[in-house]
Amino acid sequence: MKNHYETLEIKIGASEAEIKKAFRRLAIKYHPDKNFGDDFFARKFIEVKEAYDILIDPISKEDYDNQLLSFLNRQTTDEKVKQEEKRQEQKRKQKEEEEKFFYEPFKPFYSYRDREQQETPQFKPIFDLWGNKLDENFDFLKLPKRIGKIIGAYSDLIIGLEPLSSNQKTVRLLKGLLVGLVIGTLIYFIGNPNEIWTVIWFVVPSAIALWIMNASNKFEHSNFFVGINGFAEFRCVDNRSNITIDTEVNFNEITDIYLYQVEKKVNFNYQGTDFLYVFLNTNNGKVAYVKEGTFDKKTKFEEQGVELNFCRKVEQYWTIYLLDKMEKDLEQKGHIPFNLYSHESNSYTPYIKLGIGQITFIKGENEEFTYKFNDIKRMYSKGSDLFI
Repeated sequence: MKNHYETLEIKIGASEAEIKKAFRRLAIKYHPDKNFGDDFFARKFIEVKEAYDILIDPISKEDYDNQLLSFLNRQTTDEKVKQEEKRQEQKRKQKEEEEKFFYEPFKPFYSYRDREQQETPQFKPIFDLWGNKLDENFDFLKLPKRIGKIIGAYSDLIIGLEPLSSNQKTVRLLKGLLVGLVIGTLIYFIGNPNEIWTVIWFVVPSAIALWIMNASNKFEHSNFFVGINGFAEFRCVDNRSNITIDTEVNFNEITDIYLYQVEKKVNFNYQGTDFLYVFLNTNNGKVAYVKEGTFDKKTKFEEQGVELNFCRKVEQYWTIYLLDKMEKDLEQKGHIPFNLYSHESNSYTPYIKLGIGQITFIKGENEEFTYKFNDIKRMYSKGSDLFI
């Protein structure tokens, strides 16, 4: 006879509150969506749901308890030994299946072991932000120390690359000026322009060449890291030791992410999209990290700028972090809160409480309305409005 109490990992005769608490924990742990549709976890989820359906109903629970106790009392010593051996074998297989998820660098969810490791192992990253192997020629200014294992990283610094000396910079500027003058001379002899155009054709190429050489003289490099438990950005200017941006943020320091995007158009022609990411902690009102810029939505994601793609990856893995700790939050609060945020005033307003089987909308200080999922017949959106 199948022991539903063992399935829910609770004692025989457990109370309704204990049954609900166990179901919430295991339903989150084994949900197929959380475990990427793995067959093992899908079967475990079905077993947990079947056990819960029987034990949560007082009548079916009483009938099941009587049958279970009668079955256990009839078992002989040999049968009990075999039953225990079978249980231990099932636990061993379950552990093996769960272990598969513990050692993958890129996966939809991470184990409690990964989450407990807040310190970052001091090893050079292997993958870039998109999951590709990093070129071994890339170098890093430093490694983060408190974002857990590094999932992916970016660097535009090459091993052995050092800033140019003053003499080298001067030589490059002179070369640029010489190239500009040569181009102006060629144009002068070929086109034979008047005095005004002669000045223009000598000044413009020289100015462009000087600007290019001056930009190439700059020593400015960035590093971005995304870890299981946080992210980091480092940037140096003029030399490797002059780190002007030195930021590490642990996911424990973030409760909300705010993303703002607005498209710019001139005469209905698309000019670009401005973006703003704000990573904040509503518990203490502090902003942990801000990044803004512009990108072209018509280009491929990988070509839309490193800073934007970095923020996207941080958002993705922070969301995974939230899902991994959802079990604990649901046990403590019974719901996951969501807020409306105002960047101008750096303030937020509680908006939604998402629980198991229900969603609550907060309309004011003392006004809430709860929808139970089983009672919802239809959901649709119209414009910016949601209808339930």
